[in-house]
Amino acid sequence: MENIHKEILGLMGKIDINCREEQGIIAIELAGQLDVYNSGDLAKIVDAFIARGFNKYILDLAKVTYLDSSTISAFITCHQKLNKLEGRFLLANLVGAPLEVFNMAKLHDVLEVKEDMDEAFDDLLE
Repeated sequence: MENIHKEILGLMGKIDINCREEQGIIAIELAGQLDVYNSGDLAKIVDAFIARGFNKYILDLAKVTYLDSSTISAFITCHQKLNKLEGRFLLANLVGAPLEVFNMAKLHDVLEVKEDMDEAFDDLLE
């Protein structure tokens, strides 16, 4: 499968989304600022890959500088869809301001967070 790149403008700025498939896992690298105007596009991308039969996802958040409550909602929606399909939805490289938002929302019991992409891939390949 070829790499897919999409750039989306939002209220706070732009987000770059790069997707690739590796060993049956969809890795989605996000860079920039996720907000109410572009976080829904993430859910649409996941839905498109679900329609192709993929049920394991990793979001690489290393280059995300901002996220809001609509982004958290999109993450939870994707997580719930994949749980119903016996799939997995992992977050990796959560740092900086996005980590602070995540911690304030107390989402560690809801969403799976891995230290880095290697740890996330290892977890999904077991």
